Amino acid sequence: MDFEELVYKRRTIRRYKEKEVPIEILKKLVDYGRVAPAGANIQAVEYVIIKNEQTRKSLFPLVRWAGGLPKNMRTPEEGRRPMAYIIVLVNLEIKKGADHDIGAAVENILLGAANEGLGACWMGAIDRKKIRKLLEIPKKYKIEHVISIGYPDETSQIESFDGTFKYWKDDAGNMHVPKRSLEDIILRIDD
Repeated sequence: MDFEELVYKRRTIRRYKEKEVPIEILKKLVDYGRVAPAGANIQAVEYVIIKNEQTRKSLFPLVRWAGGLPKNMRTPEEGRRPMAYIIVLVNLEIKKGADHDIGAAVENILLGAANEGLGACWMGAIDRKKIRKLLEIPKKYKIEHVISIGYPDETSQIESFDGTFKYWKDDAGNMHVPKRSLEDIILRIDD
């Protein structure tokens, strides 16, 4: 698939098929994050890959799902939950402020997931304290984000912005996400 197709195909997916994601693919996704740009090439972003079923079950309630949807539509149902997670960390002994580095790394991971036929959801509304305890993550790491991963069991599509950024699900469970038009976000073209 070409790059433009990949960019438009990559959508947030929160419901997954119960199909194992091979560890080789998960490691490849982390490798895509590894080669992303980092300010001054100071590479402080590190990762934890979660595949184990019991660990996945323990991690699941420590993240919040789709805050913009009604409560009964937010959380993936049993049998449609992530088959893997990637926990995004910053090694504070290497670098303290790595927000831009994280953004670049996570976007590489998300695009890589879409290219592999996977769905993913980048989450920041997470219980960092309980995640640290569950995964025994040392204090030298700042827990930044959780990325859920699996083979998609829902669709998500871009809609034209009509005055609200609120996304929604239709009666069939398909996600609709409004995006502003290109013309609306270009302040100026100095041609």
